[in-house]
Amino acid sequence: MDKSLKNKLFELIGKFGDAKILVVGDIILDEYLWGMANRLSPEAPVPVLEVKRKTYLLGGAANVANNIAAMGAKAILAGVIGDDLYSGVIMDLLKKNKIDTEFIIKDASRPTTVKTRLIAQNNKHLARVDNESLEKVSDSIIKQIFENIEKIIDDVDLIILSDYVINLLSAKLIKDIVKLANRHDKTIVMDPKGDDFSKYAGVDILVPNMDEALIATKSTRTKPVKKVASELRKFADKVIITRSANGVYYFDGTDELYLPSASTEVIDATGAGGSFVAFLGLGLIGSGFNYSEAIELANYAAAAAVRKVGTFAIKPVQLKEIIEVAYNNANQAGASK
Repeated sequence: MDKSLKNKLFELIGKFGDAKILVVGDIILDEYLWGMANRLSPEAPVPVLEVKRKTYLLGGAANVANNIAAMGAKAILAGVIGDDLYSGVIMDLLKKNKIDTEFIIKDASRPTTVKTRLIAQNNKHLARVDNESLEKVSDSIIKQIFENIEKIIDDVDLIILSDYVINLLSAKLIKDIVKLANRHDKTIVMDPKGDDFSKYAGVDILVPNMDEALIATKSTRTKPVKKVASELRKFADKVIITRSANGVYYFDGTDELYLPSASTEVIDATGAGGSFVAFLGLGLIGSGFNYSEAIELANYAAAAAVRKVGTFAIKPVQLKEIIEVAYNNANQAGASK
């Protein structure tokens, strides 16, 4: 990395306060039970976790919104939660983190989605328990969500759709949002999941990780990444594939971009994809849709996100720190040649 790029990225970070992003998708509460596991259960050959503390973090689409808000931008979150004890926990977290909750709908017929992780000493994951409903969200709530998007669309700079396959982002809702966004000249960034990407047809930017891309295209790891991205372009104009240690790949049918991964210690990859799409959106807005700069920034944000257990809302100082480290490492490598 040269000094010019570092300065551009720092300048981008300084512009985030002007951005306004709508995040639509599956809202998840991540619950962590921390403790010690020093013995096996007498009832079954499984460890017993002696819980010492409990923490809650924002997951799914809420993690995306949280990363946006943590950088000083305006994050508006639209989705569905239950009307239960956990819904109060997640609403308190959202408000504490200055995320606009006006368009979150409570549905008493379904639980708030909670993913509970049991963590033993040395950050060892023992198990995960998911409490969620995969039943179709009612047509009346889908209609209300779309009407809310219609109300706000002229006031936002960009839309991020965050799909965790919990049945909010149906093919019809996505199709309707795409049509609405096209009429209002708004860009849609799609964070996809599942094995059928056809429901994402028409979005502007598709951002799967490598495993998701391979599943969606029924490909093996021997297939060149450009061919995988080319197949995905039938659903989106631009495809960005995050590839963990292999970095990031961008393809729009003409231009392609390979970025190496930012060197960092990986503690937990949970939520890194959400951080990437959040910062991609912020970077695009701040740079006037300069994709190389926005992807570079998102790449560093994802590296910052994996340095802690659980989803992690990155602050400006932390993002600048990891960019500064990359800049210094590049200079040292250049000087040693």
